[in-house]
Amino acid sequence: MNYSTEEKRKPYKTARKSELMPVADILEPIKKMLGLDEDFFTIMKVWNKELGIDSVEVCGYKDGTIFAQTQYNAAINEILIRKKEIINKLNQYIGNAKIKNIKVTVK
Repeated sequence: MNYSTEEKRKPYKTARKSELMPVADILEPIKKMLGLDEDFFTIMKVWNKELGIDSVEVCGYKDGTIFAQTQYNAAINEILIRKKEIINKLNQYIGNAKIKNIKVTVK
């Protein structure tokens, strides 16, 4: 059986709809799971700029608790002494009383 070149060609496939998802649809649930919402980024800015606590690094934020680490026991004591002040200041920037606690550990 001989087919002409016209008969051998398959019909041109129509363009199919892309199965790709927007990056935002993927990142939003991951950010939420890790506690990296807008409040976290506000906390980071305020922590570094307004509070002047350079020796303590914010590691995360989840369920109203800020998790931080430091290399110095003196920094932990400073956080404990200023805890209420820090929480109040951060909540003012966020706009509501979401932050309830700060937990600091030594690296």
